[in-house]
Formats: sequence, structure tokens, C-alpha cells
Amino acid sequence: MSTDAISERAAKAAKIAASFATILQSTEPVVHRTGLLAGPVGLNFQKALEKLGDWPWLGDDNLHFPMNIATLLKLGFSGIETTARSNAKKLSGDQAAYLLAIADTHKAAGLFIAAHAQAAESAAGSAGADAVRLKRIAGSCFNLAQRPPSTFLEAVQLFWFAYVIRGRGTIGRLDQHLNPFYQADLKAGRITRMEALGILSALWDLINIAGSGDTLANIMLGGQDRDGNDSVNDVSYLIIDVTIAHRGTDPHVNVRVHSNSPQAWLEKIAGLQLDGRGKGTVYNDELIVAALGKVGVAPASARNYTNDGCSEITIDGEGTIRIAEVDVLKSLELALFNGEQNIPPGEPVGKYWTRNSETRRVGTNLKTGYVSGDFSGMKSFEQFFEAFWDQYRYQLQHELSDYCHGIEYSMVHGLSAPFMAGTFPKVLETGKELECVSIHSNFVFAGSIPTAADSLMAIRKVVFEDAFCTPGELLAALKADFEGHEPLRQRLAAAPKFGNDLQEVDTIAAELVKRFCAFVKGFPTLHGPCLWPCLFYHSFNDGAKIVCATPDGRKWRDPVGEHFSPVPGRARRGPTAVIRSVTRAPLSEAAGTATFNLSLSRSIVPRNAAGAAVLKDLVAAALKLGTGVMNISIYDVQVLKDAKIHPEKYGDLQVRVWGYSARFTDLDNDMQDHVIARAISES
Repeated sequence: MSTDAISERAAKAAKIAASFATILQSTEPVVHRTGLLAGPVGLNFQKALEKLGDWPWLGDDNLHFPMNIATLLKLGFSGIETTARSNAKKLSGDQAAYLLAIADTHKAAGLFIAAHAQAAESAAGSAGADAVRLKRIAGSCFNLAQRPPSTFLEAVQLFWFAYVIRGRGTIGRLDQHLNPFYQADLKAGRITRMEALGILSALWDLINIAGSGDTLANIMLGGQDRDGNDSVNDVSYLIIDVTIAHRGTDPHVNVRVHSNSPQAWLEKIAGLQLDGRGKGTVYNDELIVAALGKVGVAPASARNYTNDGCSEITIDGEGTIRIAEVDVLKSLELALFNGEQNIPPGEPVGKYWTRNSETRRVGTNLKTGYVSGDFSGMKSFEQFFEAFWDQYRYQLQHELSDYCHGIEYSMVHGLSAPFMAGTFPKVLETGKELECVSIHSNFVFAGSIPTAADSLMAIRKVVFEDAFCTPGELLAALKADFEGHEPLRQRLAAAPKFGNDLQEVDTIAAELVKRFCAFVKGFPTLHGPCLWPCLFYHSFNDGAKIVCATPDGRKWRDPVGEHFSPVPGRARRGPTAVIRSVTRAPLSEAAGTATFNLSLSRSIVPRNAAGAAVLKDLVAAALKLGTGVMNISIYDVQVLKDAKIHPEKYGDLQVRVWGYSARFTDLDNDMQDHVIARAISES
């Protein structure tokens, strides 16, 4: 590397560290009126830095992967600073500069904690009955400014400072990192279970004040440890208990299970799911660890997996994340129209997910103009299927080529946020950019394979098997958004649909999964590790506007299936049928995630022991059949419909959106309709 490149990188690292220190120094300490934790909840670093004329405090941190909490709690801010300065003396150039930037950011964080200690101490002097609480906060902060945490309270306090200073983001296996402190406190008689619940409740308060909904604040509980032993611990149960008791939307709590998970753990999970807010997403250790092994992740690291800000898989404290999406359903539209888009009957505009977000025009990132064949002249379903796959393969090739070049550029020229990167041991040891020493979770989202499978099944049956219409007549109906073609639309809608345990359509979905995963994992990358295919589709609300009428009988703007879930309203044979449809696909090939939602009516799962038993049986069946990631939501459809009309009566009503839960009344109208349409009634 040239001297110019080194000095440019060194200057960038120093600039980030200086900006970071400036914003912390200019921020007033926050000592709350209640609770046992100090620290900011509403800092908007970007706005503050904009006033300084400087933006890069985050570096290349996209907030979707966890910090290394184990190192944070082991060393504290002071220990990370000392280690970084010591190792910088052994290195030179870029690497030394990066370590010095890390040291400077953690020094600034330590001073920030010290300022909170002083503020709490000062407030205690005139607080009366509240003085004991404030002195306890001051003592914790004074300690953490100088050394690593030694108690459960200090560990939680340090985590909160690091989390909010980073800019929040995903959390990871918090139970594994906090449990040693809890056990030490119990042994020493320093804490009771109720006191620990109070500390966690204070943390939950701060997390919810900081944000709600799509915050990326995901926690993973339970599962195996790096050696393959069950790792459920006391803090795992504490976190579920505080989550049930705390009525905030955040954090989003997920659970890992395996064949040797304790029965008490499975019962605790059922209790969390029975609450009905979409928490307690179940991750299957056996399938996911095997899937990670197929993309080269070592067993010990694979067993240490967590989820990112949604439902994708990353490695706790070892992995970084990048995301690309190549929509299979839009590719199907391009194949039907020989490389061109169908024209929607109105403006393709919408909101991301919340009613308070701006309405914006949406569009595809796919490339038009690739001629894959004239559907109107095709004579068989097999001929069209291969033309469709040719179109999708072209789109994958084009998008993934750009994606891989972007990854390579970032690895050479990018610079992860020094504060966050300083928690990773390999960065502290080598001074190398985080991307160069992490396990790469470079995801490729497929889009809505279930909607594509439904559409392909309808083409096979209605056009080529039953000859109810010609290919040209189908194209005309799609162009007209089925206006004037209602009998054809009804016939297409009546074709077999994914999610009903119907092998003929499930086999099409499975074939798409097989081909997609093989192509993505086999795609040549410049940086070495292969890409991770994901059966995931977080932009399904946009997709309903981007993709026009589809051959499954869906009109423009009607919902599409998210992730590997049935299209809303199409699963009519009960939840077990959905599980059977999903598990016909080779889910272990989808290393990034294979996620599906079960949205159940409260009539199926009452809020009692019988309902909990139903949930335990469903989870057991799903694991036996080989699911990857399963979310269960429970709600009363009539309540949701009434909440649309009378939102003022339902301010606390929560539902699952995609990788998170949110207040139903916060959702955009289209997202509300999507959630309502998901509900599966009794078969």
C-alpha cells in the first residue's frame, strides 16, 4: 500500500475519533428520575455532527450485527483503550492509526461515563429519599470509568452506554454475556432475582424510550454454546420474564432450541409466544448450525450464531453483515413480458411500514431488456419455467457482480467505526479493518418465492394443463390488472397455493429454493467466502406496488408473501399444513435464513394452559419436520379491524411486522391490511 493511501486512511480514522470525542464532550450527562441506570436515550449523533460539519462517526457500521459484548464486558472502555494503545506501538501505518483511533474513542467513552458519575453524585446531594439510588448510579459509573464491570448492575450499565453510544442496533446473545455476572452476584449475596428483574426492566425502559419498532434491537436467547452444550441459563429466563411483564415493543426477543433443550425452556417459550405480540421467534440449532457449516463457518462459531436486526443469521461478536436483494417475483414479471416491466395502473408509491414515514415512489433494482423468450408463443410449462429461470439467473448474475465489487471495495477502502470495531479481539490484535477479520454474512435475499411458486403453479394448471386461456390471453389480463377478466382471475386464484400442504405447488417452491441457493453459494466472489442465500423479503410492502398483477390471481397492490411464508389469506388448511409446505424445501441450503411466519387466530390459541400446549406442539412439530426460523403471532382479527377504525382505543396493541414487533396503530394502512390478511384460522 502506498504512503498516500496510508496517510489518507490514518487521517480518516483520526477524523472519526475526533468527531466521536467532540460529540460526547458536548453532550450533557443524563441521570434519569427513576431506575438504576444512567445514560442518554435520545442522542441524535448525526444531527449533532451535522452542526459540526462532519458525519463519519459511524464509519462503515450498518448497525445490523452485534458488538463483541464479551470483550466489552471483559475489558471495559479503559481496558480496550489500553490494549489498543499497547498494540499500536507494535504496528505501523494504517493498522497503528486504526488502533489509536479505537483508543481515542474508548477514552472518550470512559470520560463520558465519568461525567455521568459526577452528575449523579451532584444530584444525590439534594435528592432526599432518592439519594441512595443516585449514589448507587454514581458508584457504578465511577467504577466503569476506570475498570471493567464486576457486578450484574455494572455489566448492564456498561452495555447500555456502549449500545447507545454506538447508535443502538442489534444486540445478540445477551443472556450468555450477562449470566456470569448474575451468578457471581448470587453467590456473593449481592443480588436477588427480583433485583435483577428490576435492573433489566430499567434497561427495557431505556431501550423503548430510545426507539420503537424497526430499531434492529434483537436479542437471542438460549441454544447451544460453542462446544455444543445447552446454554440456557438463569438470565435467559429472566429476560423472558421481564419481556412478558414489560409492555414495550422493544427489544425483540428470539429463542434458540435444539433436540436437548430443557422442557422448562420450551414451556417458557410457549408462555412468551402466548402473549401474542410476535416475540419468541424460534431458531432451530440443528438446521442452522448445519447450514452455516455448508458455507464454511467452523462448528464452534456456527454454534455461537445469533440474528441480526431482523431474522438473518450472523455470528455473535464475530460476524459483519451486508445485504443484497434480487426479487424472484419481479423477475417472473420480466420473464412473462420478455424482459420488460408490466405497467401498473397507477403510481407505484407507498410507505416503508409506518404511517408517519414519507410517501415515496418505489421501483425495482432489476435490469430490464434481457430477452428470455416470448411467453405468448410458448407450448409448455417446462419451456416457460426455464425461460423464467434464465431471466432470474441473469438478474442474479448482474446484481451479484455489482454486490461483490462493492464488498471488495469496502474491504480495501472502508473503515468500520473505531468504537464498535474496538470490541472485536482480532481487530485489537491486528489493527486490521473489521471487514478483513470477521466472518462475512453477505446476504442475498430472494424476494417472494411463495408468490412466485403460486404464480407458476397457476400458469401450469390454468394455461397449459386445463387450457382455460392462452398465454397471450393471460398477458392481456395481467396488463389490464384483471379488469374485464374476472372469470380468469378467479380460475387462477383457485389453483393450488403454497402453505396448504399441496405437494404440486410446494415442489415448485422447493425447486426455486434449490436453484436459488445453489446459484448464490456458487457465485464467484472476489473476497473468498461465499455469499449466503436468504429466504427473506423485508420489503414485501414495497413489492406489492413494484410488481403488477401476477398469474396467481393477485391484483396490483394486493399483498405478496413475505420471506418463505404463504401469501396472506392463502393458507386455509391450518398451521400444520403451512409447516409441511415450508419444510418440503431444502431449508438447510439457505445459510442466511429460512424464515416463515405463522399468524394464528386467538380462537386457535386461547390465553390459557390449553393455548400454551398448542404452541408447544406446534414448535415440536416444526422442529421435527426441519424448520429453520419460525415466528408465531397470535391476535384477534376483529380487534385489528376495529383498531383500524378506532385507533385511539388500541394504542398498546402490538403485532409482528417482519423481524420486529410494533404498535398496530403505528403501521401504514397497507401494512395493517397485510397483517390482518395473514391470520390462519382453524382448518
